[in-house]
Amino acid sequence: MRRASVAAVLLLVVACGHDRGPTSPTTNPPPVTEPDPLRAAAGAAGKLVGTAVQSSLLNDPRYGGVFARHFDFVTAEYEMKWDPIERTRGAEDFSGGDAIVAYAAARGMQVKGHALVWHQAVPSWVNGLPAADLRTELDRHIRSVASHYRGRVLAWDVVNEAIDDNGFGLRDSIFRQKLGDRYIADAFRSAREADPQALLFYNDYSGEGLGGKSDAIYELVRSLLAQGVPIDGVGLQMHVRAGAPPPESSVAANMRRLAALGLRVNISEMDVRVGDLGGATPANLERQRSVYRSLVGVCVAEPACHAVTFWGFTDAHTWITSTFGPDAPLLFDAQYAPKPAFFGVLDALARR
Repeated sequence: MRRASVAAVLLLVVACGHDRGPTSPTTNPPPVTEPDPLRAAAGAAGKLVGTAVQSSLLNDPRYGGVFARHFDFVTAEYEMKWDPIERTRGAEDFSGGDAIVAYAAARGMQVKGHALVWHQAVPSWVNGLPAADLRTELDRHIRSVASHYRGRVLAWDVVNEAIDDNGFGLRDSIFRQKLGDRYIADAFRSAREADPQALLFYNDYSGEGLGGKSDAIYELVRSLLAQGVPIDGVGLQMHVRAGAPPPESSVAANMRRLAALGLRVNISEMDVRVGDLGGATPANLERQRSVYRSLVGVCVAEPACHAVTFWGFTDAHTWITSTFGPDAPLLFDAQYAPKPAFFGVLDALARR
């Protein structure tokens, strides 16, 4: 495996004076070598490796070049959610998601749609709807978006983050307030009817290892299956801190109990913050590498885990920095150079 990612330094010896003999021919420096593609290692392991992207960045040569070389699975970071698609009632705009799907198709990538129902991406006009109208509009939205991308996406995050952060029940969102708990089952049924071939996922955070929230997620999906609701898998987001990651054994046990229900699992939004350790020092970046290696390695080892998706790939574009302050949570730095984290993921995918 080739890890040289910096150019060799050519030492130029300048001959001074006029009484020197002829200089030796100039030797060209060796070419810069790129690290092995993540997608090749993932394919050999039988997994997909993906990233969230923004359509506005795809024409940036550095961004597009790294994205296309290393990933074979893509999620729209924001542009396939309800608010950006339909900010004005009845006027849908699929241009952002369409650009991402077309870009992926041209490069042999699979697409995961994200997300049909999420309490933080609701158009403002939805908030004032009475319950009956909200039910109608939510069903219409799910069917319209899933039908628009029918046959072009591998999977959908149908419902996103419906469990309350305390892990003791459903989040008190506008959907639950007006439609009751059944809105989740109804969303999955509508999505299946609109796109019978897509894999349908429930997606959430802070439920990666065993614990109160993961227990609540488990009970939710177990209940949906008992009702005959069409659900195929669970996305474990894996937004973690390098100083306090979930234990490997706990994540593996959680994946196995979900697999025992007949569900697929994926790591769906991974990033590893180092701000809690004091910043991106060499020692902290090595710690970050270890966490990436450990948790991606769990997915590689578990048959039910079919994909790993990172929530971005370069520190130049990450939601973490805007939300939590300066950090360096991703695989490539702000200049698109691979970090130790990248090589931790590569080692995990290659089972090293």
